[in-house]
Amino acid sequence: MIFAKRLKGKAISAWLGPTGDAARRAVSRIKDSFSSTPKTLDVYFDPTDPWSYLTGQAVQRLIAAYPVEITFHAITPPASDVDPQPALRAKYALRDAQALAGYWDLEFAGKKDPDSGMVRDIGTVLVRDRPAKEQLQCAMELTAALWSNDKKTLTTLLGKWGQDSHGAVAPIMNTTYGELRKAGHYQGAMLHYDGTWYWGIDRLPYLEAALAEALGTDVTHVVAPRPEADRGPQKLSEKPLSCEMYFSFRSPYSYIALEQIEGVLAPYGVPLVLKQVAPMVMRGLAVPSVKRLYIVRDAKREADRLGIPFGEICDPLGPGIDHCLAVQHWANGKGRGLPFARSAMKAIWSEARDPAEYVDLRYMVERAELPWEEAKAALGDAVAAKQAADNAADLNGIGLWGVPSFRCGDFIAWGQDRLPLLADRLRRHAAATA
Repeated sequence: MIFAKRLKGKAISAWLGPTGDAARRAVSRIKDSFSSTPKTLDVYFDPTDPWSYLTGQAVQRLIAAYPVEITFHAITPPASDVDPQPALRAKYALRDAQALAGYWDLEFAGKKDPDSGMVRDIGTVLVRDRPAKEQLQCAMELTAALWSNDKKTLTTLLGKWGQDSHGAVAPIMNTTYGELRKAGHYQGAMLHYDGTWYWGIDRLPYLEAALAEALGTDVTHVVAPRPEADRGPQKLSEKPLSCEMYFSFRSPYSYIALEQIEGVLAPYGVPLVLKQVAPMVMRGLAVPSVKRLYIVRDAKREADRLGIPFGEICDPLGPGIDHCLAVQHWANGKGRGLPFARSAMKAIWSEARDPAEYVDLRYMVERAELPWEEAKAALGDAVAAKQAADNAADLNGIGLWGVPSFRCGDFIAWGQDRLPLLADRLRRHAAATA
């Protein structure tokens, strides 16, 4: 059984690696060869999504820097099967876009949820046929007014660009969202080029590298951090700092974050508090296959960039998760939570080791320099499951549901992509308290 899991892990690694990527690109190019249209950059834009607004700014810069044609798709918000907490997601997106615009040289004026009437009117404009670049410009002007809550400007823009009926919006945008799902993704702020998906500004460097290679130009770096002088001293808290990290053993992004978090916190002497939670599916939150496939491919791309081993995977769902949560609870109490979490994650995501199997779990425990017999005795501790549930409730309490998530003073963020922002806030806090 263990041998079979190792073989399966190697097969997954091959599928995720250069051979699999080459095969997917080859399929995409074969499809392109039967098409009379040139290769384009597909832009999926949800006008209610703050990340789409930031991405639109980046795309405007991309098409100015690279000779690439675009196809513009206005879509609805994500469907319920891929967006299990739409209210929390909308509030977090607003807060996250504000933080991103403060860090990157982008603009975002949003302070509150978008006005529903303005959203309806914007839809009547975006369902009209226009050349793609005009449609992008139209969308950016309209959503700039939306996030500024500038109804007067929006009224002017409605006259400038022209409208269809309100009744036309839902059928057209729902159809376009369905086309996105068929193409292999599920949310706005997505860019698709040469068979590969890129989410928002977080994956822009990969897209720029692909465009530069395909078009024979240099990478421009169309989005850059603001100068540090623009991000001066700012306290995270008046109290001594600690950083809470919520993570799941079934989350590849949690693994990537655990490999980096010590390096972010150590220069500032900030202690880490690990808060393990059960996977989303065990918390009643759906993760359909289209989402899982994108996440694992994207995590592989990020792991390779960071030099983190990744690809020989063994899904720990079931008894393996129960074992990991129990041992993590025990290891936290012994002050060895991070070594065990990193050992277990490396085993699950790069060595195809199954924590449901005692031989593999023992390997994870002993690699973290912990005594196996004590860890084994902790497996039946009912408090561990309760602690994981309490951690998940705490996560919801700060307005989040996914992992990895972080809270450090007033800094609250979701995703390993926000570690540079955490590092920047720690730098600013240090300057404010020097």
